[in-house]
Amino acid sequence: MRWLIAPLLVLNVAVLAWQFDAFARWGWGPNTAREPERVLNQVRPTAIQVETPAAAAKRIAAETATPETAPNATPDSAAAPVPAASVPAPPATDAPVVNKRTTSPPSNP
Repeated sequence: MRWLIAPLLVLNVAVLAWQFDAFARWGWGPNTAREPERVLNQVRPTAIQVETPAAAAKRIAAETATPETAPNATPDSAAAPVPAASVPAPPATDAPVVNKRTTSPPSNP
């Protein structure tokens, strides 16, 4: 049994050294690029914004402001008020809210 444990221990140390790039100068290093195709397949990663519930509520309130409450409102810019039922309520938890703003779905080539 002792003769079985010794080679396994040596192999374990060799694999650990390989993972820490001990053999990289001879071309025996691990593959450092992990799934680069996932990065290349991202359509628009900058379009995703993470907001706190307070920031989301503030943004929604600013977007749905009526002309009377909007800053710099003029009588010429008469917009129809948004009914309260169409305004989404902010989430009750303190977890971040992901807001993905897209104008149209991406097309696949």
